[in-house]
Amino acid sequence: MDNDNIILEIFTNTDLEKLNDLKSSKTIITEQKIRYDWSQTNNFVFFTIYQKNVQKDNFLYYIKSDHIFLIIKISETEIYPLEKIFFSKIIPSKTAITITPMKIELSLEKNIKELKWDMLEKKTNADITEKDQNILNPFTGKSIQEWTKFAQSIGEDENNQSIDHFFRKIYKDGDDDLKRAMQTSNGTVLSTNWKDVQNKNYEQEKNNKLTK
Repeated sequence: MDNDNIILEIFTNTDLEKLNDLKSSKTIITEQKIRYDWSQTNNFVFFTIYQKNVQKDNFLYYIKSDHIFLIIKISETEIYPLEKIFFSKIIPSKTAITITPMKIELSLEKNIKELKWDMLEKKTNADITEKDQNILNPFTGKSIQEWTKFAQSIGEDENNQSIDHFFRKIYKDGDDDLKRAMQTSNGTVLSTNWKDVQNKNYEQEKNNKLTK
């Protein structure tokens, strides 16, 4: 079986439109309410949902090579939806589903055998962007008290050449306008100009960037 055919494969007992309709019209039980976990071998990934007494007709699934969309009908008005983008591709046609009184287990065959998945889900661009921002700028979201403590600590590590030390020194040596600029921008941008910063909503700008 070539990779192009695997990508086009779908393993399902419903259609995507029905799943989306249910998701938009029913009461959603959040992901945290029902426990699930996963494990793997060299050739398979096992995904288990710990929900008791699920009837076969109340478990809907739409499985592609890189994505899974599941819905458990809890009642006439409530559903539990679960969507995951896989760390790596699977072979949809080789999927096996077992429903017992205690749980639902999906056996998913890896497309690339012997590949160890670091996690179940692939990181999204938003996850990567936020992580990179936190690494580059560890001062996001500080309170006024934290900024004061931040400035006072500069004398403790004068020989430090890190980015952390660089920002501390800028803040300590700056005038009141510079300090207000850094506080107001919450570390979301490298700005020390109070006139540029004072009328902007940096929390909103951060959220807008993450959703693009």
